[in-house]
Amino acid sequence: MADRAGRTDRLEGARIIELTSAQTHPLRAQVLRVGTPSSDLTWAGDEDDTTIHLGVVIGAATDPVAISTWLRTPSPDLAPDLADGTGAQLRGMATDPSAQGLGAGSLLLRAGIDRALHDGADHVWANARIAALDFYLGHGFAVTSEEFLSTDTALPHRRILRHLRPA
Repeated sequence: MADRAGRTDRLEGARIIELTSAQTHPLRAQVLRVGTPSSDLTWAGDEDDTTIHLGVVIGAATDPVAISTWLRTPSPDLAPDLADGTGAQLRGMATDPSAQGLGAGSLLLRAGIDRALHDGADHVWANARIAALDFYLGHGFAVTSEEFLSTDTALPHRRILRHLRPA
């Protein structure tokens, strides 16, 4: 099967796996830290018991082509009485440039949302790069903040939010 760019379906045999924080570092460096003021690959919360790191691997490969980190923390855009710790923050989502546009990011996002629901989250939020905003909007997220520059990347971001259960 060919994708929208005419390439063969390279996601055949793709599967979601749990990663260690260290296993996210190569793609964090390659995709998220190029040309930014920070080279930090280990982030606050990476080793928390409630944090999970997910990846997409294809076939027998062990190196992920896409990664994401999910922390149990409520959105700062919800009223305090609604921010009861049932939120999941998506951070560090990245897809290897050779796999971009093939659906690995969508597969990973759906898996992370499913996992967040399973773990009791009622919303997912993130600080999304402006360059990726349309991707998230296409997956049911809404913009909840004005544009801001991330101190880690010096790139413009906006906070986004997706409610997982009816309020």
